[in-house]
Amino acid sequence: MELHPSGYPWSEPVRTGLLGDRGFDQGSPGDLDGRVPVVAVGSNASPVVLAGKLARLLGPGLPVAAAEVHGLAVGHSAHISARGYVAAAPVQGDGVRSLTVCWFDEAQLATLDATEPNYRRVQLPGSMPCLVAGAPLTGAEVYESVHGVLGEDGTPLELLDQAGVLAWLTERLPALGGLDHDRLVDEDLREQVRRALLEAELVLPSGL
Repeated sequence: MELHPSGYPWSEPVRTGLLGDRGFDQGSPGDLDGRVPVVAVGSNASPVVLAGKLARLLGPGLPVAAAEVHGLAVGHSAHISARGYVAAAPVQGDGVRSLTVCWFDEAQLATLDATEPNYRRVQLPGSMPCLVAGAPLTGAEVYESVHGVLGEDGTPLELLDQAGVLAWLTERLPALGGLDHDRLVDEDLREQVRRALLEAELVLPSGL
């Protein structure tokens, strides 16, 4: 199923269960032994996206659960994806976020890593505890943007829908004209946006 960039991150209600090649079985996530927990802040929380990325590797199943992460906010990576949308990225913040955590086996994780060239997988710091069913989860990781996150005056931009973030970019980078998904599939324009963001001091560190 083709997902339009305007609908990013194609979110669905956070659920607990097992995602397999035949769909999602709600309930216990099953055996977690030997698997690496990764908190999803963007489209990796979408079963449709995960099915597209992992394909046959979902045969053994992918355990998924609802998690509460303290001290972590969700913003935007300071780059444009190849499909012309502005992806999500984790950033240090206040409060508690309800997010999805998935436990990947070795093959699944290697495949997922290969789909994330603009991110590096890092462990959540101790200041950002992750709780599943009220119990602390040790060793949780997250994909951090290698480009930094969008923001200004030291304040990260919290996650907006695509219309909102494209309007934010267009207002702050007027020399590039109106920015939309169709224009942003152009590689040269995406690179112009990335450089313009740095020059305009609209890129902040994640704080992770």
